[in-house]
Amino acid sequence: MQRRWPVIAGLLLVAAALWAAPAAAQGQRQQPAPSFTLKNEGDVTVYELFVARGGTGARNWGPDRLGAEMVPAGRSFVVRLPAGFGCSADIRIVFDDGAEDIRERVDICREREVIAARSGPTAAPDRDVELVNAGPRTIMYLYIRPAGGNEWLEDRLGSAVFEAGARFTAQVPDQGCSYDIRVEYDNEAAEERRNVDLCAIAPLTIAPGWTVADDLVAFTPGSVGPGAGPRVTGPRVTLINRSGRTVFSLYVFPDGAPDEGPDRLGVRMLSQGDQVEVDLDPAQGCSFTIRVNYDQGPADERSGIDLCRISELVIEAGWVDAPAAGSVRFVNAGPAPIIALHVDPPGTRRGPDRLGDQILGVGRSLALAPPQEGVCAYDVTARFRNGQEARLAGADLCAGGEITLAP
Repeated sequence: MQRRWPVIAGLLLVAAALWAAPAAAQGQRQQPAPSFTLKNEGDVTVYELFVARGGTGARNWGPDRLGAEMVPAGRSFVVRLPAGFGCSADIRIVFDDGAEDIRERVDICREREVIAARSGPTAAPDRDVELVNAGPRTIMYLYIRPAGGNEWLEDRLGSAVFEAGARFTAQVPDQGCSYDIRVEYDNEAAEERRNVDLCAIAPLTIAPGWTVADDLVAFTPGSVGPGAGPRVTGPRVTLINRSGRTVFSLYVFPDGAPDEGPDRLGVRMLSQGDQVEVDLDPAQGCSFTIRVNYDQGPADERSGIDLCRISELVIEAGWVDAPAAGSVRFVNAGPAPIIALHVDPPGTRRGPDRLGDQILGVGRSLALAPPQEGVCAYDVTARFRNGQEARLAGADLCAGGEITLAP
């Protein structure tokens, strides 16, 4: 009997281990999902954050953990990871200046705080620029940068707006005298002028014609150059650039005119999404030719445009052959491509998809004439790739211009 005790004791130990194993596994399953806090102790905003299991980031970083958020200087963000992620993590921090900080196999079970501490370039001293809004519209955004830059940087108005008739003093980095200036109005029109000598102009007057004035020092509202008379009020057309290219020059002149007249952009350019208002002489009739020269490739020209009947024209692929009147242009202003577009008379059943096998990408547009002759009012339904919809009741498709589609 004594020899059996070691055997019995061994069996009891095995049984105890088998009983404890499920309990231990259950305890592991009950552990909370791993998480850590990203703290931005630098002075550059964290724009994106990617977290992958340790050793896998180089192959697949996965989604941006910040989503639509950012982490400005002095702020924190809690990163919550799915259960079973583990303690080892590859972390990729992307800053809004394009720099990256990649850390491999960080033990986030021990290091519960990850510090981002990027310092930006030393800012140049500021200078004051005084401006007067002598035009009829409120300026919503104001951008001033040293001449020749590629980015417009921050809006100099901040949370303010620049009302018509008001003065505003903007602070910009003191980097010489020559600056590029861009203003965006409350009707979404935008104007630019480049190589403005801010050392010679105080204040700078923003008014119709300021982008094409020969001498900004002598420029006054109601003139388009020294000695010019008051502007003649006549037809006005808004041209919107959705070509995907930069427009370097723009000519609008009567059909059959002996010359194309002045460049309507003056010293400015028309970037993608920008628009410009062009005033016309009523004595020149209604039928005009529009010629557009791009930064690259051949020019586009279209004649026979009745500018007494339309007030907006979109410059994009195919605009030369698109009907100028009796149609509207749908613009995708939503967060995803439009995969179906239904245009039906009110009170009728939903008809065919007007896009067919095409899609309408974000920011792209589509010209569409009323499907039924003599009928102008239609209910419009646009379905986006992300499942959202935009619905417009009784839209007038005979009115011309643009109709924006957004959920």
